[in-house]
Amino acid sequence: MATWRVSVVRSGMSLRLGPLALLAALLACDGRGEVGKPVNSPSGPPDASAGPVVVGAPVAAVDPVDEAPEGTEFPLGWWRGDDVCLELFANGDFEISVQGSGPKVLIFGGARLTATGPDAFALELTVAKIWKGRYVSACRKHHETGEWSEAQEALGVTFTPGNKATLKLRRAGDGAVELCGERCATLRRETPALRGRWRRAGLDDLSQPEPPWAADDLLELKIGSSSHVWSGGEGTQRATTYGAGIAVASGDDRFVVTFTPGSFADVPAGATPTLFGAPLTLMKPRTLNVRRLAGMKLEACDGARCGLLERQFDAFDYEVK
Repeated sequence: MATWRVSVVRSGMSLRLGPLALLAALLACDGRGEVGKPVNSPSGPPDASAGPVVVGAPVAAVDPVDEAPEGTEFPLGWWRGDDVCLELFANGDFEISVQGSGPKVLIFGGARLTATGPDAFALELTVAKIWKGRYVSACRKHHETGEWSEAQEALGVTFTPGNKATLKLRRAGDGAVELCGERCATLRRETPALRGRWRRAGLDDLSQPEPPWAADDLLELKIGSSSHVWSGGEGTQRATTYGAGIAVASGDDRFVVTFTPGSFADVPAGATPTLFGAPLTLMKPRTLNVRRLAGMKLEACDGARCGLLERQFDAFDYEVK
């Protein structure tokens, strides 16, 4: 997934911005899913401009090479419509979610944004993957589990993995934008949200972890209607802590996640689950500083200790965020 650049053309002046970014989208209505076997997300390349990523150490922040011309404001954030939602991330990713009478669908990848006027932009999207969520029709006559999709139509444009699509985006008054393909939709600004399941990068086989984890490493974080934390134990053991997870947006791509443990599982007798050097205590909230990175990755930190996580998709989950 390529990191995108922003080109601004204004009053005869052209300026290229360095590793800026945008985009992500997300679903509009909540549903109830069942916990099932997770489907591993694609491991897109890390944000090259951020330098090498090492689990356990914070990832360096990425600063733009230049500033935008005076008066230019890029529409980062979450924009929500009736059938289509768009989120523009500051890390170079985008997400478009589509919902209607069938399964909810998430299209994601990287983007390039070009200003075509004071409040208008051309949006070139390079699609990485398309995920179709679980679906059950009325009276349960039709049932589909979640799976990767080969194509998805939205606003009259057909999106396919590995290919590019260009949309038009323009501001449409206070807190709104108009997103156009062959058809247009008006989207309203929403506060960015963080939900979903995120697992330690490279941890595909829990019985044979590569590389081995430390006893208090963060292995998985799930935020949503049901939340949990996996933390490392001795050898290949891990502890599961179920609880309540709340994410509050704190800046571009950044969240403060408060997790309150409610119960433990998979804990050896006499052991206490720990995370980043401190015990997990029932009903005692823990706070993590979380940042979304390019390639559907997440950096979660508690002080100087961090974990790098990758997005997971669950075949039995109705939601796509």
